[in-house]
Amino acid sequence: MEVHHPHHPPKSLKDYASEFIVIFVALTLGFLVENQREHYIEGLREKELAKSLLKDLAADSVDFKEFQELRIIERKSVNQALKILENQGLKPTDTTLYYHFIRGVFIWRHPEFRQANLDQIISSGSLRYFKNDTLAKAISDLKMQLKRIEYRQDREKEYFYANIQPWVVNHLNLAHVDAHRNGLSRTKMIALLEQNQSSAPGKPYFLDTQHQNLGTQTANMLRGSDWLMNVTETGYYNAYKAKSYQLRKLIKSNFPD
Repeated sequence: MEVHHPHHPPKSLKDYASEFIVIFVALTLGFLVENQREHYIEGLREKELAKSLLKDLAADSVDFKEFQELRIIERKSVNQALKILENQGLKPTDTTLYYHFIRGVFIWRHPEFRQANLDQIISSGSLRYFKNDTLAKAISDLKMQLKRIEYRQDREKEYFYANIQPWVVNHLNLAHVDAHRNGLSRTKMIALLEQNQSSAPGKPYFLDTQHQNLGTQTANMLRGSDWLMNVTETGYYNAYKAKSYQLRKLIKSNFPD
């Protein structure tokens, strides 16, 4: 049995051109739609990251203000202790000097910043989502400043544990604050000391004070500590506050809702 296949006339150049145009338009539209979809998703991601970062910055701002208020109080005590040492020397029964040591010297605190979202933006490459160059730079600048603060705080910590902590162990009679060691809050213990009440009445407040030049050396130690904290405040913390404020302002202006 003979089979006859249908005969198709050869396609013209016009037919090929038409098919090419159809395929090209279809592919182009598909690419544009996918590109627009990706752009839309990146925009949502950018906004989500910015809002999360803004929340962290706002919370850090509150915590940092509280930290600075406490540090002002503690630095005042450091300077009061320094003044007493220079004017009156180191006396074993000086309750006022002891109070200032406990309130300002026998403690080192530092701020802790929420960096999970910031680190995610930097380390995961999400910074590319931020189309505003000024905003992206502000994010990078803040991260760099936090790194500087971290290194600076390590310097403060090193000084505290190398100088102040050994001095405290050797010369500060901690028996007077046993109530705090046993559970009384620091605030209440400080209030008791301010009223010349302690956990060890009758005992000296400072130990081994007969060492030559101990008062002068102690004053010098406190001066070095306060100097470190002052440089940290003026050279590092103030820069952080300015950069954090600028970044919060940029986020709010770029994502007003």
